[in-house]
Amino acid sequence: MTVLDNPSLEGDSVPASMTGRDRETGDERAAASEQKVRRRRFLFTRRRRQRRAVADRWVARAQRRRWWRLASVVLVVALIVGAVWAAWFSSLLAVHQVSVVGLSDEGELVGGQEVRSAASIPVDMPIARLDTASAQARVLELPWVASVEVRRAWPQDVVIAVTERSPVAVVMQGQERRGVDAEGNLFDPPGGLWLTDPIIRGDDSAIAEAVKVASSLPADLEKRVRVIQAVSVDDIRLKLGNKSIVRWGNSQEAELKAEVLRSLLPRRAQSYDVSAPSLPATFGEKGPKK
Repeated sequence: MTVLDNPSLEGDSVPASMTGRDRETGDERAAASEQKVRRRRFLFTRRRRQRRAVADRWVARAQRRRWWRLASVVLVVALIVGAVWAAWFSSLLAVHQVSVVGLSDEGELVGGQEVRSAASIPVDMPIARLDTASAQARVLELPWVASVEVRRAWPQDVVIAVTERSPVAVVMQGQERRGVDAEGNLFDPPGGLWLTDPIIRGDDSAIAEAVKVASSLPADLEKRVRVIQAVSVDDIRLKLGNKSIVRWGNSQEAELKAEVLRSLLPRRAQSYDVSAPSLPATFGEKGPKK
C-alpha cells in the first residue's frame, strides 16, 4: 500500500475511525445535556404546577372561610332581627293572661279585678315592651295594697304578686267603718271588713296613737277589747267586753301596762288606770269571784 505525502494535510488530517468516535461522543453529550434540560424543565413545570395548586387550594379555602363568615354574620343578624321583631312587634310573645296572686280568699274576686284594672296591662301587648315599674306604681295606689311585684312569665303571661294590708282595728268615721293597719293606714279591704273589733273612735289627731295602742296589745287582752276611745294622744281608753273602762294613756310602756292590767282584772273593777303603770289604780271594785 502506497502512502502519499501531502504536507498541507499533515496537521489537519485525522484518522477516520477517531473522527467517528468523537462525533458519537458529542452526540451523546448533546443528548444527555438536552435530556437534563428537559428534566429540569419538567421538574420546574411540575413544581410550578404544585405551587399553583397549593395556592389555588389556599385561595379556595380562604374564599370559603370568607363566605362562611359572611353567611354566619348574615344568619346571626337575621336571628337577632327576628328575635327583636318577635319580642317587640309581633303577637308571638304578646300578653295573653294577667294573673293576680297573694290575695286572701275573701278578697280574691274583687281584689283581683281591682288590681288588674289598676295595673292597666293591655292584652296582646308585646310582653317585652311591658313597663313593670309603672304597673307596680299604679297598683300601689290602691289603699289596701301593702306591696306589689309585677313579673313577666315568659312567653305570654304576666304575674302580679300582691300583699294586702292587715287591719288591726276598725276606725269609725261617722257611720263609715274602715280598716286600719299597724302603720295607721286607713283602707277598705277588697273582701270586706271582716274584723268587728276593736273599734277606734275619737279625735282624728289621736287616731294614730290609738292604732299604736291597738297593735301593741297582747292577744289575751286584745280579745277582751271592744272599743278604743281616742280622747287625746295621751288619753287612750279601752272599753272591755264586760263594759269596764281601762285608762291606758299613750302607747309607751305597753308590755308593763299589760302586765299590770292582768294583775288588776281579777278585782272586777268598773275602771282601771294603768296610764302610769308604776302607780295603777282601780275604781268601783267588786272583788274577786268567790
